[in-house]
Amino acid sequence: MTKNKNRISQLLNNDKIVFAIAFFSAIIIWLAVVINVSPETTRVIQNVKVTIDNTVPSQFGLEVFGDTEFYVDVTVKGKKYQISSTNLSADDIIILAQTNNVDSAGMRTLILKPESSSGSAEYTVSAISQKSIDVYFDVPKTIQMVIEPEVIAKDFEIVKDGFQTGDVNLSETSVSVTGPATEINKIEKAVARLTLEGSLSSNKSADAEIILLDENKKSNFKFVKTNINSVVLTIPVLRVKEVNTTVLFKNAPDEYVLNPLSYTISPSKDYFNISVDEFDKTTEFSVGTIDFKSVSPSNYVFEFIRTDLPVSDESGTEKFVVNLDVSNLSQDYFVISGNKVKVNNPDNLNYKISGLNKSVVIVGSEKALESITEDDITVEIDISTLNISAGQTTTVPANVTVKSTNCWVYGTYIVEVSL
Repeated sequence: MTKNKNRISQLLNNDKIVFAIAFFSAIIIWLAVVINVSPETTRVIQNVKVTIDNTVPSQFGLEVFGDTEFYVDVTVKGKKYQISSTNLSADDIIILAQTNNVDSAGMRTLILKPESSSGSAEYTVSAISQKSIDVYFDVPKTIQMVIEPEVIAKDFEIVKDGFQTGDVNLSETSVSVTGPATEINKIEKAVARLTLEGSLSSNKSADAEIILLDENKKSNFKFVKTNINSVVLTIPVLRVKEVNTTVLFKNAPDEYVLNPLSYTISPSKDYFNISVDEFDKTTEFSVGTIDFKSVSPSNYVFEFIRTDLPVSDESGTEKFVVNLDVSNLSQDYFVISGNKVKVNNPDNLNYKISGLNKSVVIVGSEKALESITEDDITVEIDISTLNISAGQTTTVPANVTVKSTNCWVYGTYIVEVSL
Protein backbone atom coordinates (compact mmCIF):
# COMPACT_ATOMS: atom_id res chain seq x y z
CA MET A 1 0.00 0.00 0.00
CA THR A 2 2.79 2.41 0.91
CA LYS A 3 4.60 1.55 -2.33
CA ASN A 4 1.48 2.41 -4.40
CA LYS A 5 1.10 5.74 -2.65
CA ASN A 6 4.72 6.53 -3.33
CA ARG A 7 4.26 5.76 -7.07
CA ILE A 8 1.16 7.98 -7.31
CA SER A 9 3.03 10.72 -5.46
CA GLN A 10 5.90 10.45 -7.90
CA LEU A 11 3.55 10.66 -10.88
CA LEU A 12 1.81 13.72 -9.51
CA ASN A 13 5.14 15.40 -8.96
CA ASN A 14 5.90 14.91 -12.73
CA ASP A 15 4.76 18.11 -14.50
CA LYS A 16 4.42 16.42 -17.91
CA ILE A 17 2.11 13.71 -16.63
CA VAL A 18 0.01 16.20 -14.71
CA PHE A 19 -0.31 18.33 -17.88
CA ALA A 20 -1.38 15.33 -19.98
CA ILE A 21 -4.04 14.31 -17.44
CA ALA A 22 -5.36 17.87 -17.33
CA PHE A 23 -5.45 18.10 -21.17
CA PHE A 24 -7.42 14.89 -21.69
CA SER A 25 -9.77 15.79 -18.87
CA ALA A 26 -10.47 19.12 -20.55
CA ILE A 27 -11.29 17.38 -23.86
CA ILE A 28 -13.72 15.03 -22.13
CA ILE A 29 -15.43 17.92 -20.35
CA TRP A 30 -15.60 19.89 -23.65
CA LEU A 31 -17.19 16.95 -25.51
CA ALA A 32 -19.73 16.50 -22.75
CA VAL A 33 -20.66 20.18 -22.96
CA VAL A 34 -20.89 20.12 -26.78
CA ILE A 35 -23.07 17.04 -26.78
CA ASN A 36 -25.41 18.05 -24.00
CA VAL A 37 -25.34 21.83 -24.05
CA SER A 38 -24.60 22.59 -27.78
CA PRO A 39 -27.24 24.93 -29.24
CA GLU A 40 -29.35 23.87 -32.26
CA THR A 41 -28.38 25.11 -35.73
CA THR A 42 -29.53 24.64 -39.35
CA ARG A 43 -27.88 23.27 -42.47
CA VAL A 44 -28.93 23.06 -46.13
CA ILE A 45 -28.39 19.66 -47.76
CA GLN A 46 -28.47 19.89 -51.54
CA ASN A 47 -29.66 17.42 -54.20
CA VAL A 48 -31.79 15.13 -52.07
CA LYS A 49 -33.51 12.65 -54.41
CA VAL A 50 -37.32 12.49 -54.43
CA THR A 51 -38.84 9.00 -54.18
CA ILE A 52 -42.07 8.45 -56.12
CA ASP A 53 -44.12 5.68 -54.53
CA ASN A 54 -45.83 3.84 -57.40
CA THR A 55 -47.70 1.35 -55.22
CA VAL A 56 -51.17 2.86 -55.70
CA PRO A 57 -50.79 3.93 -59.39
CA SER A 58 -49.52 0.48 -60.37
CA GLN A 59 -52.79 -1.02 -59.15
CA PHE A 60 -54.49 0.91 -61.96
CA GLY A 61 -51.82 -0.05 -64.51
CA LEU A 62 -50.26 3.40 -64.39
CA GLU A 63 -46.60 4.29 -64.82
CA VAL A 64 -44.59 7.51 -64.70
CA PHE A 65 -43.71 9.11 -68.06
CA GLY A 66 -41.37 11.98 -68.74
CA ASP A 67 -39.12 13.05 -65.87
CA THR A 68 -38.69 10.29 -63.31
CA GLU A 69 -35.89 11.79 -61.23
CA PHE A 70 -36.41 14.91 -59.11
CA TYR A 71 -34.04 16.55 -56.59
CA VAL A 72 -34.67 19.18 -53.91
CA ASP A 73 -32.61 21.09 -51.37
CA VAL A 74 -33.49 20.31 -47.74
CA THR A 75 -32.94 22.49 -44.67
CA VAL A 76 -32.44 20.44 -41.49
CA LYS A 77 -32.38 21.62 -37.85
CA GLY A 78 -30.55 19.96 -34.97
CA LYS A 79 -27.48 19.99 -32.82
CA LYS A 80 -24.41 20.95 -34.78
CA TYR A 81 -22.61 17.63 -34.38
CA GLN A 82 -25.78 15.70 -35.31
CA ILE A 83 -26.34 17.47 -38.63
CA SER A 84 -22.70 17.87 -39.63
CA SER A 85 -21.62 16.58 -43.04
CA THR A 86 -19.91 13.60 -41.42
CA ASN A 87 -23.07 12.50 -39.63
CA LEU A 88 -25.81 13.47 -42.09
CA SER A 89 -25.88 13.32 -45.90
CA ALA A 90 -28.47 13.43 -48.68
CA ASP A 91 -28.78 9.64 -48.54
CA ASP A 92 -30.02 9.83 -44.94
CA ILE A 93 -33.11 11.83 -45.91
CA ILE A 94 -36.14 10.57 -47.85
CA ILE A 95 -38.38 12.98 -49.71
CA LEU A 96 -41.51 11.00 -50.54
CA ALA A 97 -43.85 12.10 -53.35
CA GLN A 98 -47.31 11.07 -52.19
CA THR A 99 -49.40 9.21 -54.81
CA ASN A 100 -52.31 7.92 -52.72
CA ASN A 101 -54.88 9.70 -54.92
CA VAL A 102 -53.40 8.81 -58.33
CA ASP A 103 -55.98 6.50 -59.93
CA SER A 104 -56.22 7.75 -63.54
CA ALA A 105 -54.05 9.01 -66.39
CA GLY A 106 -52.90 12.61 -66.52
CA MET A 107 -50.53 15.18 -65.03
CA ARG A 108 -50.62 15.04 -61.23
CA THR A 109 -49.21 17.43 -58.59
CA LEU A 110 -47.61 15.32 -55.86
CA ILE A 111 -47.03 16.74 -52.37
CA LEU A 112 -43.52 16.12 -51.03
CA LYS A 113 -43.13 14.67 -47.54
CA PRO A 114 -39.66 14.52 -45.88
CA GLU A 115 -38.62 11.49 -43.82
CA SER A 116 -35.44 10.18 -42.20
CA SER A 117 -34.17 7.02 -43.79
CA SER A 118 -32.96 5.80 -40.39
CA GLY A 119 -36.04 6.97 -38.51
CA SER A 120 -33.86 9.29 -36.40
CA ALA A 121 -35.63 12.02 -34.40
CA GLU A 122 -32.38 13.80 -33.50
CA TYR A 123 -32.97 16.37 -36.25
CA THR A 124 -35.96 17.83 -38.07
CA VAL A 125 -36.55 19.03 -41.62
CA SER A 126 -37.48 22.68 -41.33
CA ALA A 127 -37.83 23.43 -45.07
CA ILE A 128 -37.50 22.01 -48.59
CA SER A 129 -36.81 23.98 -51.76
CA GLN A 130 -40.16 22.99 -53.27
CA LYS A 131 -43.28 21.49 -51.76
CA SER A 132 -44.58 19.56 -54.77
CA ILE A 133 -43.66 18.13 -58.17
CA ASP A 134 -45.70 17.61 -61.35
CA VAL A 135 -45.60 14.04 -62.66
CA TYR A 136 -47.40 12.49 -65.65
CA PHE A 137 -49.04 9.07 -65.16
CA ASP A 138 -50.55 6.86 -67.83
CA VAL A 139 -50.99 3.26 -69.01
CA PRO A 140 -47.97 2.11 -71.09
CA LYS A 141 -48.57 1.05 -74.69
CA THR A 142 -46.39 -0.10 -77.60
CA ILE A 143 -47.33 -0.20 -81.30
CA GLN A 144 -45.60 -0.95 -84.61
CA MET A 145 -46.06 1.60 -87.39
CA VAL A 146 -45.21 1.61 -91.08
CA ILE A 147 -42.85 4.46 -91.94
CA GLU A 148 -43.89 6.70 -94.84
CA PRO A 149 -41.26 8.71 -96.73
CA GLU A 150 -41.77 12.48 -96.76
CA VAL A 151 -39.56 14.60 -99.02
CA ILE A 152 -39.87 18.37 -98.62
CA ALA A 153 -38.83 20.76 -101.40
CA LYS A 154 -39.90 24.26 -100.36
CA ASP A 155 -39.74 26.57 -103.38
CA PHE A 156 -38.48 24.22 -106.09
CA GLU A 157 -39.14 20.88 -107.78
CA ILE A 158 -37.61 17.74 -106.31
CA VAL A 159 -35.72 17.03 -109.57
CA LYS A 160 -34.41 19.27 -112.31
CA ASP A 161 -36.08 19.53 -115.73
CA GLY A 162 -35.61 16.39 -117.79
CA PHE A 163 -35.40 14.13 -114.72
CA GLN A 164 -37.94 12.11 -112.75
CA THR A 165 -38.05 10.43 -109.35
CA GLY A 166 -38.39 6.72 -108.83
CA ASP A 167 -39.93 5.01 -105.82
CA VAL A 168 -38.38 6.39 -102.63
CA ASN A 169 -36.71 3.70 -100.52
CA LEU A 170 -36.15 3.53 -96.75
CA SER A 171 -33.51 1.50 -94.92
CA GLU A 172 -36.19 0.54 -92.34
CA THR A 173 -39.87 0.15 -93.13
CA SER A 174 -41.37 0.13 -89.63
CA VAL A 175 -40.81 1.73 -86.23
CA SER A 176 -41.72 0.63 -82.70
CA VAL A 177 -43.41 3.39 -80.69
CA THR A 178 -43.67 3.21 -76.89
CA GLY A 179 -45.30 5.63 -74.49
CA PRO A 180 -48.48 6.60 -72.63
CA ALA A 181 -51.65 5.19 -74.18
CA THR A 182 -53.29 8.63 -74.30
CA GLU A 183 -50.58 9.93 -76.65
CA ILE A 184 -50.09 6.69 -78.58
CA ASN A 185 -53.78 6.64 -79.51
CA LYS A 186 -53.44 10.09 -81.13
CA ILE A 187 -50.67 9.06 -83.55
CA GLU A 188 -51.95 8.82 -87.12
CA LYS A 189 -48.72 8.03 -88.96
CA ALA A 190 -44.93 7.94 -88.79
CA VAL A 191 -42.92 9.70 -91.49
CA ALA A 192 -39.25 9.79 -92.42
CA ARG A 193 -38.77 13.47 -93.25
CA LEU A 194 -35.99 14.74 -95.48
CA THR A 195 -35.75 18.42 -96.46
CA LEU A 196 -33.92 19.10 -99.71
CA GLU A 197 -31.75 22.13 -100.30
CA GLY A 198 -32.17 22.14 -104.06
CA SER A 199 -33.47 20.18 -107.07
CA LEU A 200 -31.77 16.86 -107.79
CA SER A 201 -30.07 15.57 -110.91
CA SER A 202 -28.47 12.53 -109.23
CA ASN A 203 -29.55 9.90 -106.74
CA LYS A 204 -29.87 11.16 -103.18
CA SER A 205 -29.36 9.19 -99.95
CA ALA A 206 -29.43 10.84 -96.53
CA ASP A 207 -30.57 10.38 -92.95
CA ALA A 208 -34.26 11.22 -92.54
CA GLU A 209 -35.71 12.01 -89.12
CA ILE A 210 -38.56 9.85 -87.82
CA ILE A 211 -41.51 12.13 -86.95
CA LEU A 212 -44.84 11.07 -85.46
CA LEU A 213 -47.91 13.01 -86.63
CA ASP A 214 -51.48 13.32 -85.36
CA GLU A 215 -54.62 13.77 -87.49
CA ASN A 216 -53.79 17.45 -87.90
CA LYS A 217 -50.26 16.62 -89.12
CA LYS A 218 -48.84 18.03 -85.90
CA SER A 219 -46.05 16.43 -83.86
CA ASN A 220 -46.85 17.31 -80.27
CA PHE A 221 -46.01 14.21 -78.28
CA LYS A 222 -44.08 14.80 -75.07
CA PHE A 223 -43.58 11.31 -73.72
CA VAL A 224 -43.47 8.84 -76.64
CA LYS A 225 -40.23 7.15 -77.67
CA THR A 226 -39.23 5.28 -80.82
CA ASN A 227 -36.74 2.43 -81.17
CA ILE A 228 -35.03 4.31 -84.02
CA ASN A 229 -34.69 8.07 -84.52
CA SER A 230 -33.80 8.13 -88.21
CA VAL A 231 -33.55 5.99 -91.35
CA VAL A 232 -31.64 6.31 -94.60
CA LEU A 233 -33.96 7.69 -97.28
CA THR A 234 -32.97 7.16 -100.91
CA ILE A 235 -34.47 9.09 -103.82
CA PRO A 236 -33.73 7.42 -107.17
CA VAL A 237 -33.38 9.96 -109.96
CA LEU A 238 -34.35 8.78 -113.45
CA ARG A 239 -34.02 9.90 -117.06
CA VAL A 240 -36.08 8.82 -120.05
CA LYS A 241 -34.30 6.73 -122.66
CA GLU A 242 -35.47 4.66 -125.63
CA VAL A 243 -33.87 1.19 -125.51
CA ASN A 244 -34.44 -2.32 -126.85
CA THR A 245 -36.86 -4.55 -124.97
CA THR A 246 -35.74 -7.94 -123.71
CA VAL A 247 -36.89 -10.76 -121.45
CA LEU A 248 -35.28 -12.94 -118.77
CA PHE A 249 -35.67 -16.70 -118.15
CA LYS A 250 -35.59 -18.83 -115.00
CA ASN A 251 -35.42 -22.62 -114.36
CA ALA A 252 -33.77 -23.05 -117.74
CA PRO A 253 -31.84 -26.29 -118.48
CA ASP A 254 -28.08 -25.82 -118.77
CA GLU A 255 -28.08 -25.93 -122.56
CA TYR A 256 -30.66 -23.12 -122.75
CA VAL A 257 -28.78 -21.00 -120.23
CA LEU A 258 -25.92 -20.81 -122.72
CA ASN A 259 -28.20 -20.72 -125.78
CA PRO A 260 -31.52 -19.09 -124.84
CA LEU A 261 -34.69 -19.62 -126.84
CA SER A 262 -35.13 -17.14 -129.63
CA TYR A 263 -38.01 -14.70 -129.27
CA THR A 264 -39.55 -11.50 -130.48
CA ILE A 265 -41.08 -8.72 -128.39
CA SER A 266 -43.67 -6.24 -129.45
CA PRO A 267 -42.75 -3.43 -129.25
CA SER A 268 -39.06 -4.16 -129.77
CA LYS A 269 -38.14 -0.71 -128.42
CA ASP A 270 -39.72 1.64 -125.94
CA TYR A 271 -39.13 4.57 -123.60
CA PHE A 272 -38.17 3.69 -120.03
CA ASN A 273 -37.22 5.66 -116.93
CA ILE A 274 -33.59 4.69 -116.38
CA SER A 275 -31.55 5.40 -113.25
CA VAL A 276 -29.05 8.21 -113.87
CA ASP A 277 -26.30 5.89 -112.61
CA GLU A 278 -27.12 3.33 -115.34
CA PHE A 279 -28.25 5.73 -118.06
CA ASP A 280 -25.18 5.81 -120.28
CA LYS A 281 -24.54 2.06 -120.28
CA THR A 282 -28.17 0.90 -120.58
CA THR A 283 -29.01 -0.35 -124.08
CA GLU A 284 -31.88 -2.72 -123.27
CA PHE A 285 -34.56 -3.21 -120.63
CA SER A 286 -36.18 -6.45 -119.44
CA VAL A 287 -39.98 -6.35 -119.53
CA GLY A 288 -40.41 -9.57 -117.53
CA THR A 289 -39.23 -13.06 -116.59
CA ILE A 290 -40.46 -16.30 -118.16
CA ASP A 291 -40.33 -19.56 -116.23
CA PHE A 292 -39.32 -22.55 -118.36
CA LYS A 293 -41.92 -24.57 -116.43
CA SER A 294 -44.54 -22.58 -118.32
CA VAL A 295 -43.00 -23.06 -121.79
CA SER A 296 -44.22 -25.78 -124.17
CA PRO A 297 -44.89 -26.22 -127.90
CA SER A 298 -48.46 -25.08 -127.22
CA ASN A 299 -47.70 -22.33 -124.71
CA TYR A 300 -45.20 -19.83 -126.05
CA VAL A 301 -46.85 -16.39 -125.99
CA PHE A 302 -46.48 -14.25 -122.84
CA GLU A 303 -47.76 -10.79 -121.96
CA PHE A 304 -46.38 -8.25 -119.49
CA ILE A 305 -48.43 -5.24 -118.39
CA ARG A 306 -47.13 -1.68 -118.66
CA THR A 307 -48.21 -0.74 -115.13
CA ASP A 308 -45.72 -3.23 -113.67
CA LEU A 309 -42.78 -1.52 -115.39
CA PRO A 310 -41.04 1.92 -115.23
CA VAL A 311 -42.35 2.84 -118.66
CA SER A 312 -42.13 6.54 -119.45
CA ASP A 313 -45.21 8.65 -120.09
CA GLU A 314 -43.78 9.19 -123.57
CA SER A 315 -44.68 5.58 -124.39
CA GLY A 316 -48.14 4.59 -125.61
CA THR A 317 -47.59 0.91 -124.91
CA GLU A 318 -50.13 -0.85 -122.66
CA LYS A 319 -48.56 -4.31 -122.74
CA PHE A 320 -45.49 -6.12 -124.06
CA VAL A 321 -46.07 -9.36 -125.98
CA VAL A 322 -43.28 -11.95 -126.06
CA ASN A 323 -43.44 -14.67 -128.71
CA LEU A 324 -41.01 -17.57 -128.18
CA ASP A 325 -39.67 -19.63 -131.07
CA VAL A 326 -40.72 -23.21 -130.19
CA SER A 327 -40.53 -24.61 -133.71
CA ASN A 328 -37.85 -27.13 -132.68
CA LEU A 329 -39.58 -28.27 -129.49
CA SER A 330 -41.64 -31.38 -128.80
CA GLN A 331 -43.15 -32.89 -125.67
CA ASP A 332 -43.64 -36.38 -124.22
CA TYR A 333 -45.81 -37.79 -121.40
CA PHE A 334 -44.81 -40.00 -118.46
CA VAL A 335 -47.03 -41.65 -115.84
CA ILE A 336 -45.40 -41.73 -112.39
CA SER A 337 -46.82 -44.18 -109.85
CA GLY A 338 -47.30 -43.28 -106.18
CA ASN A 339 -44.57 -45.66 -104.98
CA LYS A 340 -41.97 -43.57 -106.82
CA VAL A 341 -42.83 -40.37 -105.00
CA LYS A 342 -40.12 -39.33 -102.53
CA VAL A 343 -41.68 -38.12 -99.28
CA ASN A 344 -40.18 -35.96 -96.55
CA ASN A 345 -41.92 -37.56 -93.55
CA PRO A 346 -39.61 -37.12 -90.51
CA ASP A 347 -42.26 -38.36 -88.06
CA ASN A 348 -42.86 -41.55 -90.10
CA LEU A 349 -46.63 -41.08 -89.99
CA ASN A 350 -48.74 -43.65 -91.83
CA TYR A 351 -49.78 -41.57 -94.82
CA LYS A 352 -51.14 -43.03 -98.03
CA ILE A 353 -49.56 -41.37 -101.07
CA SER A 354 -51.36 -41.54 -104.41
CA GLY A 355 -49.78 -40.85 -107.79
CA LEU A 356 -49.60 -37.49 -109.50
CA ASN A 357 -52.84 -35.86 -110.58
CA LYS A 358 -51.76 -36.02 -114.23
CA SER A 359 -49.06 -37.30 -116.51
CA VAL A 360 -45.74 -35.51 -116.38
CA VAL A 361 -45.03 -33.46 -119.50
CA ILE A 362 -41.38 -33.29 -120.55
CA VAL A 363 -40.42 -30.69 -123.16
CA GLY A 364 -37.32 -30.62 -125.34
CA SER A 365 -36.13 -31.28 -128.83
CA GLU A 366 -37.41 -34.50 -130.41
CA LYS A 367 -33.93 -35.97 -130.29
CA ALA A 368 -33.37 -35.02 -126.66
CA LEU A 369 -36.70 -36.58 -125.61
CA GLU A 370 -35.68 -39.96 -127.06
CA SER A 371 -33.17 -40.47 -124.23
CA ILE A 372 -35.59 -39.57 -121.39
CA THR A 373 -37.03 -42.46 -119.34
CA GLU A 374 -39.27 -42.64 -116.28
CA ASP A 375 -36.16 -43.21 -114.15
CA ASP A 376 -34.89 -39.73 -115.09
CA ILE A 377 -37.93 -38.11 -113.48
CA THR A 378 -37.99 -37.31 -109.74
CA VAL A 379 -41.11 -36.43 -107.76
CA GLU A 380 -40.72 -35.03 -104.23
CA ILE A 381 -43.27 -33.87 -101.68
CA ASP A 382 -42.96 -32.48 -98.14
CA ILE A 383 -45.53 -33.55 -95.53
CA SER A 384 -43.47 -32.58 -92.47
CA THR A 385 -45.92 -29.77 -91.66
CA LEU A 386 -49.09 -31.48 -92.85
CA ASN A 387 -51.89 -31.47 -90.27
CA ILE A 388 -54.85 -33.72 -91.06
CA SER A 389 -56.88 -36.19 -88.99
CA ALA A 390 -57.43 -39.90 -89.59
CA GLY A 391 -59.73 -40.48 -92.54
CA GLN A 392 -59.02 -37.11 -94.10
CA THR A 393 -57.50 -36.52 -97.53
CA THR A 394 -55.67 -33.46 -98.84
CA THR A 395 -53.38 -32.44 -101.67
CA VAL A 396 -49.81 -31.16 -101.52
CA PRO A 397 -47.68 -29.61 -104.28
CA ALA A 398 -45.13 -31.88 -105.91
CA ASN A 399 -41.68 -30.82 -107.05
CA VAL A 400 -41.12 -32.63 -110.35
CA THR A 401 -37.71 -32.51 -112.02
CA VAL A 402 -36.02 -34.30 -114.89
CA LYS A 403 -32.37 -35.27 -115.06
CA SER A 404 -31.38 -33.58 -118.30
CA THR A 405 -29.33 -30.66 -119.64
CA ASN A 406 -31.68 -29.91 -122.53
CA CYS A 407 -35.18 -30.96 -121.40
CA TRP A 408 -37.52 -29.59 -118.73
CA VAL A 409 -40.77 -30.35 -116.89
CA TYR A 410 -43.78 -28.38 -118.10
CA GLY A 411 -46.59 -27.42 -115.71
CA THR A 412 -47.34 -27.84 -112.01
CA TYR A 413 -48.38 -30.99 -110.18
CA ILE A 414 -50.03 -32.14 -106.96
CA VAL A 415 -50.18 -35.39 -105.02
CA GLU A 416 -53.12 -36.67 -102.96
CA VAL A 417 -52.29 -37.60 -99.36
CA SER A 418 -54.55 -39.55 -96.94
CA LEU A 419 -54.11 -40.44 -93.27
